[in-house]
Amino acid sequence: SENAQGMTYHSHFLRHLWLMAFVFLSISLSAAQPPKELSKVIDHFMNLETTSIQVKQVIDWRFSSKSDTVRIQMDIKGGRNFHVMLADFGMEIFVTENEMITLNHTRQQLLYENATPHALLEQLFVGGDLNQARYKGEKTLKDKRKRLNFQFADDFSDWESLALILGQNDNLERLILVDYDGNKYIITLAYLASYEAFTPPVINEDYLHYQIADLRGK
Repeated sequence: SENAQGMTYHSHFLRHLWLMAFVFLSISLSAAQPPKELSKVIDHFMNLETTSIQVKQVIDWRFSSKSDTVRIQMDIKGGRNFHVMLADFGMEIFVTENEMITLNHTRQQLLYENATPHALLEQLFVGGDLNQARYKGEKTLKDKRKRLNFQFADDFSDWESLALILGQNDNLERLILVDYDGNKYIITLAYLASYEAFTPPVINEDYLHYQIADLRGK
């Protein structure tokens, strides 16, 4: 049914949005390490200071002529604090070194979660993660950008391949993920000229009327 398809898309989108938004935080701090070629890109991204990025995610479904597009904005402060705005879903996500707060303004709900690397890996990479990626080489594109190619070694991984496109100053400009069903996720990052500052929400002042769920470990 149309409702079922919508729910399926919503589930797919949210899962891979978490990947796009927080993969750098979770992987860079985890005990296991991805290939050094991938670690270098992650470290560069994590060292960004006061940066705002517009992100466009296009899901190209393998067995459909249609594709889905979602736009978000990500603000990074100090390399460890993130603000993600999902206007299409009426949602905001704040990540600090200690916790993740998700605000669903449409439903007036608030969710607390641990932001430890382990918790994020459990949430993001069920069945496989980027530590299973295997470097397959680098290619210089016609416009002088670089493309790094990876394959996934784990038979139980959700992913088949990953490509990273690096632009000027080795800034990450695009991720191209292909899942085990052959669906392609094209994530494009556009760096804004100026940083848009943010502050974490004051829950007991601004959102008293929101329904709160706390999944943090005590």
